[in-house]
Amino acid sequence: MKVFQPFFLELTMPYSIIRGENFELKATVFNYLTSCIMVTVTPGPSSDYTLTPLSGDLYTSCLCANERKTLRWTMSPTALGAVNVTVSAEAVASHVSCDNEVVSVPDRGRIDVVTKSLIVKAEGTEMTKTYNWLFCPKGNTLIEEAEIHLPENVIEGSARTSVSVLGVILGRALKNLDGLLQMPHGCGEQNMALLAPNIYILHYLKGTQQLTTAIMEKATNFLTSGYQRQLNYKSDDGAYTTFGVGPGNTWLTAFVVRSFAKAQSFIYIDPRTIEESKTWLQHKQQETGCFEKSGKLFNNRMKGGVSDEVTLSAYVTAAFLEINISQHVSRLKEYRAI
Repeated sequence: MKVFQPFFLELTMPYSIIRGENFELKATVFNYLTSCIMVTVTPGPSSDYTLTPLSGDLYTSCLCANERKTLRWTMSPTALGAVNVTVSAEAVASHVSCDNEVVSVPDRGRIDVVTKSLIVKAEGTEMTKTYNWLFCPKGNTLIEEAEIHLPENVIEGSARTSVSVLGVILGRALKNLDGLLQMPHGCGEQNMALLAPNIYILHYLKGTQQLTTAIMEKATNFLTSGYQRQLNYKSDDGAYTTFGVGPGNTWLTAFVVRSFAKAQSFIYIDPRTIEESKTWLQHKQQETGCFEKSGKLFNNRMKGGVSDEVTLSAYVTAAFLEINISQHVSRLKEYRAI
């Protein structure tokens, strides 16, 4: 559903610019009213930039029904950082007729003010120096001082510093980890490749006490959707396939079992789903203790790029150990292949 004002203003400008450069600032006024209006467009005063008019004397002019008009200025920023650019458009009363029509003034929405931010960067080449410390306070107060030396030819006004404190060694690398949450989709392999990271991210955020209600709600929706989608690729015997047809895939089934077991702490997973897959995997174990390779896996990253019987058996065994199956099922034979 689109909602818009019958009379409004729109600014066209770049995201960023180098100080000393100029660009053409455009302000477009739209009139979706059924009558003509007299419009005055005025830029807001600022000491951060200068504006030179390019549209002559048209900054107060007629604008009839379903018309639009674009006005221009040459803009020259003088300050660094985020500069706010404000332009207003106002429908004003006038005795001048427009297209032989008396100018009207709307009862509501007579003024529209738009403010957009422009990033003004310093000329020259940006240089960054980073200082890191590892603190182990153990209940005491620690103080660390650093002396910052600026280059002799530093551009005036471009120097800046910032300080951040993180409570985890990997905090910087794992900052905004919730941004990696994704909605699972695709075939049986692709769906799991997107579903599994959501589970590990949730476990990490929960363990580091960073799991908020909003993130939890977003992630559980993704997990529930991915879980329901994965059931489309489950055979009646409990195995999983890439496209829902053909023989069950040993690698994929083991991956699903270990992932669903971990997801149980966040969403409801039908225990019978895991039990059926576990039983199917157990029947794939041979007398030697190794597991039979069945089906074709297209995404080799799910199995670490290996495909021999020994690594497959270790993969399935690890999945069983993660769901504590070895403590309850006697049929899991001793792994003699290693």
